[in-house]
Amino acid sequence: MQPEGPYRYTHALGGSPVGKAWAAIDEQGRFVTVAVLDAAVAATPGWREAFAGAADLLAKSADPMPYTYADFSAATPWVAYSAEQGSGAEKLFRALGVDYTPAPPALPPTSAPPSVSAPPVSAPPQPISGGPQAPWAVQTGPTPGQLVSATTHPISGVPISPATVTSSPPAAHVSPVSGPSADTFAAPVRRITPSAPPPRRTGLWIGIAALVLVVLAGGGGLAIWKGTGAKDTPTVTASGGNSGPPALPTSPPQAPGIEPPKPGAWPTQWPKYNERDEVQTLTNLEGVGFPVKLPMDWKCALAARSDGFISYNCGNAASGEQMIGGELVVRSCPAPCNEQWQNAMRAVEEAWGAQWIRSGQHSSYAEQIIEANGTKRHGLVVVAYIRSGEAGTIDRQVVIRMTAPVADAFQLRRFASYIRDVTVF
Repeated sequence: MQPEGPYRYTHALGGSPVGKAWAAIDEQGRFVTVAVLDAAVAATPGWREAFAGAADLLAKSADPMPYTYADFSAATPWVAYSAEQGSGAEKLFRALGVDYTPAPPALPPTSAPPSVSAPPVSAPPQPISGGPQAPWAVQTGPTPGQLVSATTHPISGVPISPATVTSSPPAAHVSPVSGPSADTFAAPVRRITPSAPPPRRTGLWIGIAALVLVVLAGGGGLAIWKGTGAKDTPTVTASGGNSGPPALPTSPPQAPGIEPPKPGAWPTQWPKYNERDEVQTLTNLEGVGFPVKLPMDWKCALAARSDGFISYNCGNAASGEQMIGGELVVRSCPAPCNEQWQNAMRAVEEAWGAQWIRSGQHSSYAEQIIEANGTKRHGLVVVAYIRSGEAGTIDRQVVIRMTAPVADAFQLRRFASYIRDVTVF
C-alpha cells in the first residue's frame, strides 16, 4: 500500500524493518526518492527522533546528502531527496543502522503527471488545550505549520536493533508545557462554511505556494515542529538567526481571498469603542505585544503558539447562532518584511473567497456573508503588518478572522478598528 503524502508515488525502491523507500514525483514534475517510516515504528518512543536525527546527520556529513522536504511529525514521517542526488532514501535507512533490501529493478515513468494536489507540507502546531477550535474561529485546514529543512536534532545514536521496533532508540528530550484549560465555548466540529465561494483557483495557489517556498528557502533557514502529543505546547527549533520563517498555513485555504487587493482605504464609517461601551482591556496576552480591548462578555483563549507565532480565540461565550468572534493571530515576518513577503503570507490566509481590499500601505481586509447551519453570518478578515521593538521596522503580521450574526457585524468592525488604532497599521 502506498503511503499518503504530497507526492505521486510510482514504485517501491526497497524496504527495511522500520520503513520503505519509494520513487515519487513532486508537484513540479521532478523525480524524488522518499524514505517513509512505518506508523507503528513512529509510534514507538524515540524512533521518530532517530529518523529525523539521521536525516540531519546525513545532511551535515562529509559527503552531505541534504533533503528537499520532510515531515517528521506525520503519522508516517517521511523525508524526500532529489533523485539527481542518488538513493538518498536508501542511505537514510542505512544511516539508521537497519538492514535494507532493494526492491527488484523497476522502470520509472518517463513523464510527470499533469498536476499534483498540493505542495509538501509539515505538521502544524497543535492547539494548546488539545481540544477543537471554537466554531466561529473558522478553520479550513490545519493550524499554521512549517516546512522543515536540515536542522539539528540532538541524538545519542541510532537504533541498535533493526529486527524490532521495541528496541531502545536514542534518547531525545521534548519538554511538555502545560497550557491553559480548554476553551469553554469550543465546539467539536466546524460549523461555518463559506456561502457559494467562487471556483477554486488551483493554479494560483500552486504559484503562491511556490513563491512562499522560494521566499522561505532564502529566508535564512527553515524549522521543524517537535512535540509528543496534543497536550504539549508546540515548539520550533530554527536553523539559525532570529529572522526565521513564520508559521504559515500548511495547506491551501478552502476559499482564499481574491488577489490582488483592490485599491481602497480603511472604512471611516466603521464604529469605534466609546465611553458608553462596556469593555475590558487585556494587557497581558502572551506574544501579542499590544493591548486588546474587547466587550465585557468576550474572552481570549490561547489556541496555539510556537516560536514567532501566537494564536488566540477571542469571542463571546454564547452558543449556536449567537456566537461572535474568531481568531487573533500574531506571527513574525522575517526581515526584511518586504512586499514579496507580505503578499505571500496574505495569499495563504482563509478569506471565504472575498475580494481583498487594500486599506493601507501594509494592510488589507475582506468581508463576506457566509453560512452556518443554514444561517447567514458576517465574516471579516484583516491582514496587516506592524512595527515592534525599538528599531521601528515592520516585522510582524497581525491576522483578525472573525464571524458574527449579520446584525452584529458592527462588533467585528469595532474590534478591528481598535486593533488598527492601537497597532497603527
